[in-house]
Amino acid sequence: MRLGLRVAAGLALFALVVWYADPAQLLAKLRNADPRLFVLAVAIAVVANLVSAARWAVIARGLGLTAPTGRLILMYARGITTNILLPGATLSGDLLRSVQLSRLGNPFVASALSVFLDRFSGLWTLCVLSLLSAATMLARGEIDRIQLGWYVLGLCALVAAPFVPLRWRGMRSAAIPLLSKFAKAWDRGQERLRQARPALVASVWRSLAVQFLSAGTLWVCALAVGVSLSYPVMLAAAAPIFIMAALPIGVAGFGTRELAAVVVLGVAGVSTDHAIATALLYGLTSVMQGLLSAPFFLTRS
Repeated sequence: MRLGLRVAAGLALFALVVWYADPAQLLAKLRNADPRLFVLAVAIAVVANLVSAARWAVIARGLGLTAPTGRLILMYARGITTNILLPGATLSGDLLRSVQLSRLGNPFVASALSVFLDRFSGLWTLCVLSLLSAATMLARGEIDRIQLGWYVLGLCALVAAPFVPLRWRGMRSAAIPLLSKFAKAWDRGQERLRQARPALVASVWRSLAVQFLSAGTLWVCALAVGVSLSYPVMLAAAAPIFIMAALPIGVAGFGTRELAAVVVLGVAGVSTDHAIATALLYGLTSVMQGLLSAPFFLTRS
């Protein structure tokens, strides 16, 4: 039931966003998108995912797991295909990756932890890059200072959140089960981050490369539909767009990604229909990668 509700919520959100933008205008922008730039965006996204798979391999080996890079690239590709077929955004593909890695003789819990840390490393690094880019824009007086100031504060909170200790005995033994469960999970998460710190540090340059390339994919998609933003502005806007797309709602991030694009890119002066078209085109690059990766399900390795 929960899965059905999440899928229904994602589809409803996607329909609402498309309706708000005027479907006819949105379809016209997608039809008029530059096909050469779209092909370039897909190519950049493929390179980003290859580097991301290599980062996962480094993290997994740092946790003491058997993780040959070539095998993990195949597993990662299958995960991309799963993400566009099954509900849960990236959650379905991440689960498949965990199962595949465990079949190499690794403990399932440790395999799942490596996938989580891979996802965490990417999103946290993206928040840092978006924060630095937005802070630079704020210092230069670009865009609206008040809106940008609040945005920078929000990114600061996201970057600092994993390091905030919540070891309050009152919370861990709270009478409210949900609050107690959250506090205990937070403590476990911080402990795992401390244990995995060497592996995360070893993979940091790969995380930087992945996020620069992913933001570049989004930027090229914007250029393809006629949005003339600079790359630093797109890098500043990328964090909430990608974080929202990773929420386990709907399928392949459609709906949440477009909503975030409307809000964030709107601050940079991008119209609603252009923002949605940009996010949709980025989503289509994932669909193309999923189709290209589908034959890997036929391999036995």
